[in-house]
Amino acid sequence: MYKRNRNNNITALIFMFMIMILAAVSENTRGVFIPSFKENFSVNDTKIGFMLTMGSIGYIAFTYLGGALSEKIGQRKVINIGILVMILSLVILSFSKDYKVFIIGMVLINSGLALTSIAINTIVPIMFISMQTLIMNLVHFSYGLGSSLGQWGSGKLMFKGVSFRSIYLAVAMAYGLMLIAARFIKIPDIHNEEKEASISLTKALSNKVVIFYILALGFYIFAEVGTGNWFVNYMETSFNFNENKSSIYISMFFAVFTVGRLLGGFVVEKFGYIDVVLKSLIIGLIIYIVGILLGEKGVGVISIAGLFLSIAFPTIVGTLSKVFKGNSSYITGVIITFATSINMVLNLLIGIANDNLGTRIAFYLIPLSLLISIIFLVLVHKETKDVLQDKGLKI
Repeated sequence: MYKRNRNNNITALIFMFMIMILAAVSENTRGVFIPSFKENFSVNDTKIGFMLTMGSIGYIAFTYLGGALSEKIGQRKVINIGILVMILSLVILSFSKDYKVFIIGMVLINSGLALTSIAINTIVPIMFISMQTLIMNLVHFSYGLGSSLGQWGSGKLMFKGVSFRSIYLAVAMAYGLMLIAARFIKIPDIHNEEKEASISLTKALSNKVVIFYILALGFYIFAEVGTGNWFVNYMETSFNFNENKSSIYISMFFAVFTVGRLLGGFVVEKFGYIDVVLKSLIIGLIIYIVGILLGEKGVGVISIAGLFLSIAFPTIVGTLSKVFKGNSSYITGVIITFATSINMVLNLLIGIANDNLGTRIAFYLIPLSLLISIIFLVLVHKETKDVLQDKGLKI
């Protein structure tokens, strides 16, 4: 019985790896596509920032909803709903000719990403009690792998004349295959049959540790997602790189990012959780600033920063179920919801800054955000180290 359950969990984990790869391709190729979006719909960076903001609103709403639904109906059903939303959104993005319809597609794609992400992030720690952080990093390694392959592949395809619409349609078909596969995958149906004492949103936000987590994660998420969204635009606008050349550097960022997630889980398990993340982010911050200061010669340096940013999100999220004993799925949803709100605002801000200050100055928002994340992560470390130590974990 134990062996069968273990095999089912491994099969489910591989399925979730594939979902994360497709999620990364869906989400992070938009950084390569932004110049084409601007050309197709005759919009500037401010309107692109608005599009990303609207997408973030969808992500925020459905992250919160997904956390609550995971508690009530189970993560398996939430993942299936998320896949359906992804297919619908990608079809809309493939065929829309109007900017407003395209925004609707972008909102839906973020909604689907949110549902699958929150379900996976909350089911994995329950499925794998031992080595949770290692498994979380491996799950997010698959996301990094999808990002790297997606950025590189989409850049190559667009350079050869393949449109972003065709690429989105191909990804929709891949999600269709995953929906069929989901019928045969046994994902544990873990939710509250017996209701535990529920917690209100107000009570969750009254906890200063929740606020510290929100701010640490929110500013970090922008550093990661902002690089995916704006790094290509930064290179092509500031240094006149073509799609092929810029895709090499963004895929390099996600390639080392992926390696970091593959190896980082082992490092975190051996040497500590938050402490290792802090040191890694500080190194990443220094590298990022040096890369911007070097101008055109520094784009490769910025790419290397991905190695040191890689372990932050899965490791921080992996500590939530340990720090918050009850309603961990709901609290995880709340934290990621508000963290994504910060990312939304900053993505809008960098779009406006690009148009008014220039891409080279505006790009400094990313290392600035990383610095703020580090400050609040220090506070998280201070508040949670006793709890994590009590559970026998290195901090």
